[in-house]
Formats: sequence, structure tokens, C-alpha cells
Amino acid sequence: MEFTINQDFHNVRLDRFLKKTYREIPLSGIFKMIRKGNVKVNRKKKKQNYRLQEGDIVRVWEASAPTAAREIIKLSTQQQRLMEQVIIYQDENIILCNKPAGMVMHSGSRHEYGLLELIVRHTGNPQFCFVHRIDKMTSGVVMGARNRLTARKLSALIRQHDVEKEYAVLVEGSIQKDHFILRNFLKKEADRVRVHPDDKNGAKEAISEFMVLEHGPERTLLHARLHTGRTHQLRVQLARYGYPIVGDRKYGKKEGVEEQQMFLFSQRLAVPSLELDFSLTVPGIFYARLALSQKAAETTLPLNQSLDK
Repeated sequence: MEFTINQDFHNVRLDRFLKKTYREIPLSGIFKMIRKGNVKVNRKKKKQNYRLQEGDIVRVWEASAPTAAREIIKLSTQQQRLMEQVIIYQDENIILCNKPAGMVMHSGSRHEYGLLELIVRHTGNPQFCFVHRIDKMTSGVVMGARNRLTARKLSALIRQHDVEKEYAVLVEGSIQKDHFILRNFLKKEADRVRVHPDDKNGAKEAISEFMVLEHGPERTLLHARLHTGRTHQLRVQLARYGYPIVGDRKYGKKEGVEEQQMFLFSQRLAVPSLELDFSLTVPGIFYARLALSQKAAETTLPLNQSLDK
């Protein structure tokens, strides 16, 4: 198989290009193919860290691919229908998805596949990748790129704070302020993120803005806007403030009813410079859980019952 390198993969390492192209082959298999000379660039053997140039011709002897490679997943009829529902916007460069709660973003950590692998298989595009991610138990809008060049552009826009992200959040407790801003310093340590007093020792500033949407008997529905994008930012800040997100098993309440999902919803994503602005309706289950007291939640309806508002 021959590939002519275009602008998407200009200056990308040879091993990373092959891993993107042959997702079913483990990285050890990629290294073995390169080492044995079964991959050549412009008819010459190259090392795995060779930086590809636009116009290079990469030839791969696919018969040399490891037989122990992981099998590419084949979508079931149910998965195919799910992908048709999950993809909420697409053009020649970008795909927006409404990720369900409970689905991981990509394979790994005991998960054979995630949303990434499903989208790749559904679209038949091995170059597709997400440019940001949300937690497994978080639902809502995530953005991906159909090609490497777009991925670079979107990642740059995220770094330049030209991508707006807004969330609906259901928290424990009754917040009396209509509007508030949380600002602190966060650092990931082992399996969780912790609050630090300053930006020393690698901690980074995190800023989030909140507005109260509705009050329930013992809970509050919030609208949140991220001004920075730190790992677990909203989860850690709200727990520290004393109002953990409902269903957050890492930073939230350890006692009482165990929710089947975390009530954090990526509601809006906008890229002003691209004139892209997409919003979703807050799921009805958020309002159903808002209206319940802790005691009443023990006998509530199952999550899959239609509760759209």
C-alpha cells in the first residue's frame, strides 16, 4: 500500500503516521515493521522518528503486519443506529458528537473501544480524532476533526481560548447566589485533581463562571462556563465550594443514593472564528433529579424512561 503525504501529516513522525493509519496494529507491531524494513519512505528505509515531509511516498508491505493485531471492531446494527444519533453536526472538516454518559472517549483502561473507535469505523476515516475530551460519566457535545490539519487548527484555537464551552450542572445543596465565579489553582496528583494555594509546584489557575438556573428541594441546577480548561475543573471546584455534582463518585458524596450517571452535561460548544455555535437542550432527567429530595430519589424512575422537558 502506498501513501503520498499531504499537508495533514507534514512533519509528523513516521511511527505516529502509521499508528494513525493502522489503528488495529499495536505500537510494538508498528516498530517491528519499521525495524525490518517493511515500511519505506521514498524507497528508503527510515527510522521510526523520521519526520515526514509533504510529498513523501510511504510504502507499506501490509502482508508483514503482525497477525496478533487487535481486530477492528465491526459495528452492530444497534451501534450503527447509535452513531447516527450521536453525530449531531458534520462538515468536510469537523464532526460534533453528543456523547452518552457512561461511554469512554477512546479505547484503553480496560475498554476495548470508545466513541473514537466507533466514529472511525462508522465514517471509514482513520484520520478522525477528538481535539478535546470529557469524562466517561459526563455527557454532551464533543468536537473532533476529520483530518490532521483541522485537528491542529482546532487545538490551536483551544489554546488561544477561542473555543467556548458551557455546561449544565446539577449539584447537591441549595446555592443562594444567582451568579458567582470560582477561581483557584489545580494540579493532578495520582488518580485525582487537588486544589493548591498558588501556582507553585505545577498547579495551574482554573476559572469557572456559574449562574443558577433552578432550585429544587435539596439540589441546584447551574449553568457553567469555562474560562480555563483544566482536568476535572468543574468537579473539583464545586466539590471544594461545598456543592458536589450529583453522581460524582470521585469528588462527590460517598453516602446516600448512588446515581447511575454524573449530572454534568456539555451543553454548548462554540468556535466564534469559524462561526460555529452548537447548543443542546438540557436532558429532562436533570430536571427530574432536581425536583427530587434525597429520600424520594430512592424510589425514582429508571434513567432510560423518557423525561425530556
